[in-house]
Amino acid sequence: MIKHGPVDVVVVAGGIPRFDGSIYAELERLAQAGIIRVLDAMLLVKTEDGQVGRLELSDLPKEDQAALGMMSDETRGLFDLDDEQTLAEGMVPGSIVFAMAVENLWAVRLVNAFDQAGAELAFQTRVPALVVDEAFASRPTVAKK
Repeated sequence: MIKHGPVDVVVVAGGIPRFDGSIYAELERLAQAGIIRVLDAMLLVKTEDGQVGRLELSDLPKEDQAALGMMSDETRGLFDLDDEQTLAEGMVPGSIVFAMAVENLWAVRLVNAFDQAGAELAFQTRVPALVVDEAFASRPTVAKK
């Protein structure tokens, strides 16, 4: 039996986005459904003059901190200064990098069901979504009969 699911580190980069609540709403939906658990998150901003700042969750207004209740205090802080420096190196001026560690809770139930049926997890890997999209896009179309 396993206690924790595999953890994905998701890094999103780009220009300064419009935060309209839709990202949080989707994370909250997935967390409430028991599909994922957000372990930690980090937001870096690189100004036009090249200065990098890290927005800490504790820097947020109290009402925004409360909205991040899906993240346990015991898992916050997984991203450290080394992670920050590594991600900041690739940033262009006027951009953001948002990183989060997400535990796949669905895998705990599935792997444990296999365990109870007498099988055990032998191997696991993750194929990035962009690779999957490219693989499907490159498939020849099959004519319908």
